[in-house]
Amino acid sequence: MKKLIALLVSIFVGNAQGANYPNMEGIWAGTVRTVASGEQVREQVARGGALIQKLNLKLTVTYQDQEVFIGESTSDAVDTEPVSVWGAIRSTGKEGVFVTANGGRGNIWFTNPNQVEFCFANQTPEQMSAYCAVLMKQLE
Repeated sequence: MKKLIALLVSIFVGNAQGANYPNMEGIWAGTVRTVASGEQVREQVARGGALIQKLNLKLTVTYQDQEVFIGESTSDAVDTEPVSVWGAIRSTGKEGVFVTANGGRGNIWFTNPNQVEFCFANQTPEQMSAYCAVLMKQLE
C-alpha cells in the first residue's frame, strides 16, 4: 500500500512540475460588451432594466509564478479605477480561474499563446454585471 501511495504522489507531483503554463505576463487588450444592473447604473436604465455597453478592456499581468498570476484590469468606463486580479492556471495549461478585488470571479481559456477568452460575473450590493470577451496579448 505504501508503494502505491508513493507511486501516485510521484505521478501527481511530476505532472504538476512538468506542466507547461502559458506566459501571462504583459498587456492583454480587447473590446467587451457588458450587461449591468443595479444602483450604480440606475440613472442610465429604466427601473429593473439593464445597461448593455461596449468597453475597451485591458488586463496587465505584472507577475507570474508557474500556474499563478497577479495583475490589474482597467477599462474606459467612466469613473473606474484599476481592479486587482489574481488567477490560477490548471496543470493542462488550457484553462484557469481568476478573482478580482471587487468580488468578481471568472473562468479563462487559453486559445493560443497570444489570445485568451474569459467569462466574468460580479455581484455587489450596488451592481450586478457579466460579460465574456477575447483578449489579445499586445506584442512589444
